[in-house]
Amino acid sequence: MKHALEIILHEDIQRIFDNFTASFDISIVFYSIDGKVLKRGLNQFPAPFCMLIQDQLFSKTQCLYMDEEMCRQCTRSRRIVGYRCHAGIEEAVAPLYVGDQLAGYAMIGQFRTSDTINPKVMAAAKKNKLEKEVQRAFHNLPCFSRKKADSILGLFSLLIDYIVTKEIIAVKGERTAGRILAYIEEHLNEEICIRDVAQSVGQSISAVSHQLKRITGKTFTQHLNEARVRRAEEYLRQSPDLSIQEIAEKSGFNDPFYFSRVYKKLRGFPPRQFQRGQIKNS
Repeated sequence: MKHALEIILHEDIQRIFDNFTASFDISIVFYSIDGKVLKRGLNQFPAPFCMLIQDQLFSKTQCLYMDEEMCRQCTRSRRIVGYRCHAGIEEAVAPLYVGDQLAGYAMIGQFRTSDTINPKVMAAAKKNKLEKEVQRAFHNLPCFSRKKADSILGLFSLLIDYIVTKEIIAVKGERTAGRILAYIEEHLNEEICIRDVAQSVGQSISAVSHQLKRITGKTFTQHLNEARVRRAEEYLRQSPDLSIQEIAEKSGFNDPFYFSRVYKKLRGFPPRQFQRGQIKNS
């Protein structure tokens, strides 16, 4: 169940969002996991085209349904998801995590990569005698080539990484938890135990264990294995020539057979299958 968190936003985030909106004339919004808008670039609201779609041609329900589905997808993958909405407009959404805790989402849109209006939209516009209004609003949307649109999404991805890395967003009361998660992430390929983590943050072992369980729902070992598996998947994706033993060692698993067992237990298939899938999809 979604619940409100007390989000702390550094003042720089507004300047970052304003500069992004000014550069591309597209909206960028940060909202909490309970759907509350916390920041907008230049306070820019949905484009007139989208307002026509939501208020006069179809309904907000379809837009909300798609937005929620894309949020679920990006949360599962922990990556930006770019998509074309039911009205033919380009958007993208990214999850914002503080450590392992989802703090909210950043979304950009609306722009187009085509001069052709969705036939269903034009049919609805004709039915409602709004063809000229819809055409005018559509052609007033920013238009980018597919190549430039992909570059904008790449910049958006870097922007999200910057916001997280520079701790421009935080969850109140989670600073110690963030230090715990950061220490684990920074020492994934080393022999670490919960005692090391406790010493690094000046907490007792039981306190660290409690914090981890509270914010991740996992024990120390479970969280460590999950983090190491995610690191391994980065190597599987980016360095397909590495052997399983090399990937295991780089990810903190001294035993490649143990790595394979852990990976299969967490993902339901062996690491090589993930690697083959990445090669096939590349």
